[in-house]
Amino acid sequence: MVIVSASTISNGMDRFGFTNQLVVKKSPVVIVKTFIVLQLTAVAVFFLASVLADYGEIYEHLPLSSSLSFHIVEAAGLFILETGLVFYIFFQWYKEYFEFRPDKIVYGRGIIFRKKTVIPLKFIHSVDYRQGPLGRLTKYGTIDLKESDSKFSLDHIPEPQRYAELIVQLKGGLVAHADKISADTFNGLLSGGEHERLEFKTSLRWDMKLNKVNKSLERAVMKTIAAFLNSAGGRLAIGVDDSGQVVGLENDYRSLPKSNADGFQNHFTNIFHSMIGPEFRQFVDLSLQKKDGKDFCLVNVLPADRPAYLRTEENEDFFIRTGNGTTSLKLSEAASYIDSHWRGKLL
Repeated sequence: MVIVSASTISNGMDRFGFTNQLVVKKSPVVIVKTFIVLQLTAVAVFFLASVLADYGEIYEHLPLSSSLSFHIVEAAGLFILETGLVFYIFFQWYKEYFEFRPDKIVYGRGIIFRKKTVIPLKFIHSVDYRQGPLGRLTKYGTIDLKESDSKFSLDHIPEPQRYAELIVQLKGGLVAHADKISADTFNGLLSGGEHERLEFKTSLRWDMKLNKVNKSLERAVMKTIAAFLNSAGGRLAIGVDDSGQVVGLENDYRSLPKSNADGFQNHFTNIFHSMIGPEFRQFVDLSLQKKDGKDFCLVNVLPADRPAYLRTEENEDFFIRTGNGTTSLKLSEAASYIDSHWRGKLL
């Protein structure tokens, strides 16, 4: 997983134009929609008032009627009303914004009396986006954020999928950061055993039984990482046996041209790029840890924003996590899973 700090987010979120904060305005379409609604409301009120009272007759009894005709005053009044509506709607839009920060979203609005709503990302457990026909045409939509007992909507967001992905990245970063802190107490991590978001691998490429390099072990490691990418993310500890005991990476080190931790990380990156793809590397973070004098590698994986396939010489396979295991899906199963997991639902 990517460990998020202010500087890490600044580097890792470049494709979103994100540094330590990002201010997003609502789509200008909201100006047109609000104006139409208020215009129709004003027309309805004016028509109803004209039915209840004869403005022409009332105006004739005013001193101003001798110098200005009723139609001129009526036209001037409508102009002032329309101008006031335009300025009100514009400044309402201008003062309204969504501010994305590493740990929260701030919703600000109000022309004179300012209001702010703070949405902590740590409480969000679901992110959805939706677009109607007009939204798809003009590239705006709504992002729905769900907490355990409440829901908050970011409406009229330009390119909603893009910003939904950013929220997922920021949310995942907070989880990764928390995971990293807890991982510093390795005893708790390793003694807990494998589960849906944690798996152990004895080595990256050295087969203890055959006492030689085994390429199928590399594929097994990448298969697990691909499954984490396609699911809810997770952690993979390399150099740890099934019981949670650290066996070390010395054999892996010796099998590489550059026999050290740096060579291990370089080789991991090379096979990752080959089997999964460099575009997914941003979702994966390696950290080499030490326990009882032995090295092991903790691979933190964020959920990806699109399907990740495991490529081999023969074909491409699609994997997900099911319980504490990794499952390969058939073509029809993968299509159904992808449709439900990524189409409009990113967390």
